[in-house]
Amino acid sequence: MEDIKERRERFETLGAIYPKALSVKTEQVWIAGVNCYWLTPVNARPQRIIIYLHGGAFAVGSIRSHEAMVSHFALATGARTLFVDYSLAPEKPFPAAPDDVFAVYTELLNSYPGYAINFIGDSAGGGLIVYAVARMLEQKIQLPNAAVLISSWISLHCDNPSHEENRSIDPVLSREYAKASAADYIGNSPIEIVSPENARLNKFPPVLIVVGSNEILLDDSRNFYDTIKEVQPDANLTIYQNQNHVWPLSGIDTNASQRLLSQVAEFLNAPEN
Repeated sequence: MEDIKERRERFETLGAIYPKALSVKTEQVWIAGVNCYWLTPVNARPQRIIIYLHGGAFAVGSIRSHEAMVSHFALATGARTLFVDYSLAPEKPFPAAPDDVFAVYTELLNSYPGYAINFIGDSAGGGLIVYAVARMLEQKIQLPNAAVLISSWISLHCDNPSHEENRSIDPVLSREYAKASAADYIGNSPIEIVSPENARLNKFPPVLIVVGSNEILLDDSRNFYDTIKEVQPDANLTIYQNQNHVWPLSGIDTNASQRLLSQVAEFLNAPEN
């Protein structure tokens, strides 16, 4: 695997593929000691917040890789969106990233009482949402209003059948890369504790799960949907045909990306959410 500095620099070039939404303002802030960025659209609705958790195999990803894409989600949903620049492995393995997420979330609960707080996460960020909800349940803390999981990485065992079935059609991820990244993130902790698929969930917020049919992580979304629909009737799974891992990151103007923006906005802005 290439040097971590080179991997991060290469991943950040994704943020230059297309421009951010012009009517969205970005502002750096520190919340609970964690570096974050508010992305505020001109059409921001009152008392609504989205917390965005980026992907990057727990090792890469930043505001530079994701600002453009997240700005379009902020504009589409009309929600003030907080991008969390959580700790990355291998320098800071588990539980540093989930600790950062939990600290930011609990601070927002205290600072914005009565607000509808939603989560969106892609890839590893989706797994962090699942882990965070389990921790909220354990500590009896208010759950988020709703969640959107995009191409989520939920099983760090990396042994679902789709890893092999989609190996030849997934141009973004490989099982080898995922397993190496999982090992860096897990560190010295037992995988049974770290992997979000093992989270104890007797409740979950309304959730929209989306994934591309070409992904090696396809089964992560399928399996999580099968599990979570037992405790949350408002669980929705959409498989986007012929799409790759986190497809809006590589092109926001495609039909599939525009459809996803509309689907996320409709889901998060539904009266019950």
